Amino acid sequence: MVLKISKVLLMAILLTNALITNACTIFMANDGQNVWVGNNEDEIFTTKYRMWYYPAKNENFGYMIWTELSIGKLFYGLMYQNPQGGLNEYGLFMDYTVIDEVPVTEDKSRTDRKKQVVTDILRKCRTVDEALNYIHKYNLVKLNKAQLFIGDASGDYATVTGGYIVRKTNSNFALTNYNINNGHKEACYRRDVATSYLSSTKTFQLDDIKNILQKSAQKQPQTLITNFSMAVDLKNGTIHLYYKNDFTTEKIINLKEELQSGKHHKDLVDYFPKDVSNLVEKKFETNGINEAIKTYKELRKSSTVQYNLKNNSVINLAIKWIDKGNVKEVISLLEMLKEFDPNKTEIYTWLGVAYRKDSNLNESSKNFAKALEQQPNDYLATLWGKQENQKVIFKLNDFEGAEQVSLMGDFTQWKKNAIKMTKQNGVWTCEAVMPKGENTYKFRVNNDNLTDKINMMYVGTGPDMYSKIYVW
Repeated sequence: MVLKISKVLLMAILLTNALITNACTIFMANDGQNVWVGNNEDEIFTTKYRMWYYPAKNENFGYMIWTELSIGKLFYGLMYQNPQGGLNEYGLFMDYTVIDEVPVTEDKSRTDRKKQVVTDILRKCRTVDEALNYIHKYNLVKLNKAQLFIGDASGDYATVTGGYIVRKTNSNFALTNYNINNGHKEACYRRDVATSYLSSTKTFQLDDIKNILQKSAQKQPQTLITNFSMAVDLKNGTIHLYYKNDFTTEKIINLKEELQSGKHHKDLVDYFPKDVSNLVEKKFETNGINEAIKTYKELRKSSTVQYNLKNNSVINLAIKWIDKGNVKEVISLLEMLKEFDPNKTEIYTWLGVAYRKDSNLNESSKNFAKALEQQPNDYLATLWGKQENQKVIFKLNDFEGAEQVSLMGDFTQWKKNAIKMTKQNGVWTCEAVMPKGENTYKFRVNNDNLTDKINMMYVGTGPDMYSKIYVW
């Protein structure tokens, strides 16, 4: 009885309150022939998601939605009531971006609507115009802390809140997490980099959309990261899906084919190979480094489809072990990875760090030299491997769309003497003299203090998270 009551209460909450918590980058790329939507879903790393599919029935169109699974397994089956976004069989796309609260306009001739509108619009509407006609019947009294982006296969789009509707002005468009009413703009490196690439590209193919998604993605070790990305071909009803910033592993969802399989759902994580680093870490904790390496090698032979063996997560595991002082184990692990992936520059860079922490300067220098031989301008190899007289060189190929970037840390008294970086060919550069030993730092990007998204050595959590570097 208690369980039944709990489910009823939860459904009531979901029906009347949209639990929108995500920060996103959404953009439309329309070259007159191809119409794409790109979408980065940004939330905390542990957020789980599910895709739901609903074939056409009676007068309802076929559609899919994506939702969080954030309240507990007991209630996963009810989360379809709270879609984050969706796509229907006519190429009508919808998703949200979070913003600061805006006042809601209430028209006494319209009905107050507390329930989310995404599902009903996907069921009943084929175009942006039809969606807005549907919306005009209501006061969207709960849509005051998010913008609802609606785009269709013709290239039309609109941005909707309970207080305003902004219609299409240009063929291409990008939306992030600030109020765009009345032409309002704020400095946002994600929106600005997307807008820059959209305005400079004449025709849009999948690789162009992937590039913009990558440039505008949020990455660890930030609190909010891009958990999944989608490049949506609205005319063909296909979604190219990517997980956790891995744009080399792709899942293609053909909406028509999915709808032919009937009503069903699938958790997002099940579309992709499993993370191998979890197994390696558990084996190390219980049986030591030799067994962990043995497990990895066995998986390379037998489970290349089931597990993601591109080594990014295992390298991140090695970085974590360096920070814990397990440098000899890290050296064994990375030397093994080098056998399978000899052209991956990151492996040599982090071997250089590990050997240096182990006081083996000769091997450290060899690995840094190899990394710089492979990629002379590699950010990490330069950051760690070109230190001289406590001078650290930053050549940051990130935050490309930012208006200004500064480096700050204890060595600058943080904001007081922050080092202004200069932009050269899309790369932010500066040099900093730091004390020997462990140093923490952040970048001041426009008006935000952000950790380094390329150097995965960091300390702390949330707003107290800082990037870290050892100065020799």
